[in-house]
Amino acid sequence: MPFRIPCLAAAALTCAAAVHAAPPLADPAISQEDVKAQKVRIEEQYDQSQARCKRLQGSGRDLCNEQARGERDIAVAELQLRVAPTADNDEKLRLARANASYSQALVKCRDFDSQAKRVCREDAKTSFEEAKAEARLQKEVVAQTLRSENTVRERTAAADRAAQAQFTQARQRCEALPAEGRQNCVEDAKRRFGTL
Repeated sequence: MPFRIPCLAAAALTCAAAVHAAPPLADPAISQEDVKAQKVRIEEQYDQSQARCKRLQGSGRDLCNEQARGERDIAVAELQLRVAPTADNDEKLRLARANASYSQALVKCRDFDSQAKRVCREDAKTSFEEAKAEARLQKEVVAQTLRSENTVRERTAAADRAAQAQFTQARQRCEALPAEGRQNCVEDAKRRFGTL
């Protein structure tokens, strides 16, 4: 029983940290060339990590390979989320983190004896299932957040367009005034519609 608590705690902390990451905002400046370059960089880092893993033996090598694979999958999911911040991409990122933690936990469980190995695998599976459920739940939260942000953005843009149209109309009315009153009218319109 003393083994179960540290194993469960470690697996739970790993998955909890992976699940509670906030989705980043869209990066408007990222181009297709940048995305391709990032993907190439991710694959190069993965290849370098795999080369480092070849120096190791046994379960250390397996764990190193799983870590490298997990880092690559997480980096690709993060890139997708940066390019297109959707609820689905956020869920993919959370699942990539959960999968990476789960696969690493399974490799770590190989070193234990029969009963401890079974308990370790059960704990890892439980943590993984909890992380998947949390990812599904967070998908809904992120979808609502994105919908709210889009609504606010659309309403703000509509209000700005309406204010600009009102300012344009006021300025046109001012143009019809004689020269001595025109400048004061334009200044007043600018103050009222915030275009100073």
